[in-house]
Amino acid sequence: MPSRPRGCGRSTCSPTSSASSRRAEPPSLLLSGSLHELGAHQGLVQLGIRVNNGHTDASLIAAGFAADGLRYSPNTAAIVDRSINGLTPYQRDAHVSSRTLVYRLVELTRLVSPQYGSGYTLRPGQELPYSAIFAVKRGEIDTMVLHGSLAYTKSGADGAFPTHVEYTPTNAIFSRPATANPNYSSQEITLDQVSLW
Repeated sequence: MPSRPRGCGRSTCSPTSSASSRRAEPPSLLLSGSLHELGAHQGLVQLGIRVNNGHTDASLIAAGFAADGLRYSPNTAAIVDRSINGLTPYQRDAHVSSRTLVYRLVELTRLVSPQYGSGYTLRPGQELPYSAIFAVKRGEIDTMVLHGSLAYTKSGADGAFPTHVEYTPTNAIFSRPATANPNYSSQEITLDQVSLW
């Protein structure tokens, strides 16, 4: 009979135990992305998005990406913003004077509705790359901010996850279930920022 590795009891290293513990784990996805200048032509700047997510079994319900263009204006005096309870940003020399939505993509899968054709299930360690190119007029945008959003589940049937897609004042995207569902997971994050100066 082969010996067990050190620290393994009968149940801690058995294939059955580890497989059942993986099935019991909640889904977890890693969402990453970056903006990068690809070139310039006739006053336009190309920016690309690269997104990789994966690392455990999970089925995608919805995905969204938005690029927000910021303009800054100089301050005549330091600004302290107390418009949101519990949040106090201080800006000494400049502030965001305008936001412009430059790019947005929202994809809903067949887990939201059978009428949607796409659907993805990611296995452990599997990545789902995504890329896009969009252009902005040089000189009209100071900084680009990339937001990402994912909604996912361990497993689900077509149409089992009706979803509302909403937008924040900063043009970020977030998804939420139409009705409470403990199997619905989501994340919304700022993926990257890049200066166009």
